[in-house]
Amino acid sequence: MKDRKQFRCNPGYDEGLMLKVKEGDLAAFESIFEAYKGPLGRFFYHLAWDTTLTEDYIQEVFIRLWKGASGYEPCGRFSTYLFQIAKNFWLNEHKRLKRSPKRYSLDVPLGEDGATRSSQVVSDEPTPSTMMANAEMKARIQDALEMLPEKQRLVFVMSEYQGLKYHEIADVLEIPLGTVKSRMSGAEKTLRGKLRDHFPRKG
Repeated sequence: MKDRKQFRCNPGYDEGLMLKVKEGDLAAFESIFEAYKGPLGRFFYHLAWDTTLTEDYIQEVFIRLWKGASGYEPCGRFSTYLFQIAKNFWLNEHKRLKRSPKRYSLDVPLGEDGATRSSQVVSDEPTPSTMMANAEMKARIQDALEMLPEKQRLVFVMSEYQGLKYHEIADVLEIPLGTVKSRMSGAEKTLRGKLRDHFPRKG
């Protein structure tokens, strides 16, 4: 049992950085922030559909990461640990968000360069013209995703927008692998029904 524990707790690069954060290393914390602010932004944006809340949520997760660093142990992937914090925070915020939903335009320029809020938060290198061309479809996808049960939506967002594998989602959500597959299947079935008329038929 001792050897197994040592193997499971063998830290990789990100886990090593977090161990430095545990010791109060601000440079290591900044490195983690730069590496994960994008993935966290995409995660929260596709759940809240609100750029201002997304930015607030990213900050809140990193505040919780810093404050809880003393209890960190590198038994498992750091990304799983971080997204468990994000998932728990989102679930606590979800009811409040449902009571007072807010939506922001994807295409409001932020500055002279024409960049949009969504280009800063959601994707790597979108252009304003691309965002404009896809605005209607994005709105339809947003509406369809919001109709999903929250458990299915979490699984779908983690899979489709985070690129997490099913076993990684199971670790983050702390549920069996079979449950992840079941929720993903249910989400896909619902979304296909909602969006069927907006995609060209084949054949």
